[in-house]
Amino acid sequence: MFSLHTLCAPPLLLGLLCTAAAQQAPTTPGTPDKSSAWTLRGGVGAAVAPKFPGSNRGQLGLLPVFEARYREQFIISTLRGIGYEAKLNEQLSVSAALAPDMERRRAKDDKRLTGLGDVKWAPALRLGAELNAGPLLLSAGTSTRLGKSKELGGRGTRVEFDAGYALRPMPGVGLIVGASAQLMDGKLASALFGVTPAQAAASGLAVHRADAGLTSLGLFAKAHYRIDSDWSLQAKLELASLRGAAASSPVVKKKLQPGLALMVSRAF
Repeated sequence: MFSLHTLCAPPLLLGLLCTAAAQQAPTTPGTPDKSSAWTLRGGVGAAVAPKFPGSNRGQLGLLPVFEARYREQFIISTLRGIGYEAKLNEQLSVSAALAPDMERRRAKDDKRLTGLGDVKWAPALRLGAELNAGPLLLSAGTSTRLGKSKELGGRGTRVEFDAGYALRPMPGVGLIVGASAQLMDGKLASALFGVTPAQAAASGLAVHRADAGLTSLGLFAKAHYRIDSDWSLQAKLELASLRGAAASSPVVKKKLQPGLALMVSRAF
């Protein structure tokens, strides 16, 4: 079953859209105005992903897309927050940003979650690095939640790694296929996949301990199509498999977690 949310994307949906935007195929849409230090892009995005990590139900999200860059380094974005990106050389770039960590889980998402408590969105510090070595693309990123320490999931860190291979089958079209891995520290893993004795008593689920470590492995395919000098279309399809303590959690109803994101945008 699917539910629809407009204007803002549910948790995992925004993560998919961020990936689609930040790691688009190597076909650059449009030519920025060299007379201005600012470059602007706007559009709309849509995505389908599980309602919460381990859910067997999907959720459709829609949101506006806007990104402003000053001198190609300072970023204000509905997808990537407020941050800074530096290109160290022709192949390597690093970034830092403040943005919401959209990972969440609510009791109303599934009857089985009653008594576990809600994991809410939280502000986060994101750090990232990308290496473009010819057709080989490597990226690593962390998202450290800066919420209230006493709230379930208020603190914690997620680490993501992507490795992809880029193809250009025709002018204006870029494709990337690759693999991904996600790790979590003990705080975030416990909040999303763990069940304490108190939670077990309130929910009826078995006690489960989720420590730091690998939480998922996945495959993905991304596409970028340059419609004209201003407009571009991006898409990402991914299939992740929960691993370790996440996969064996009684909270999880489905280990395979599919996701699809689409975005159309225009340069100004």
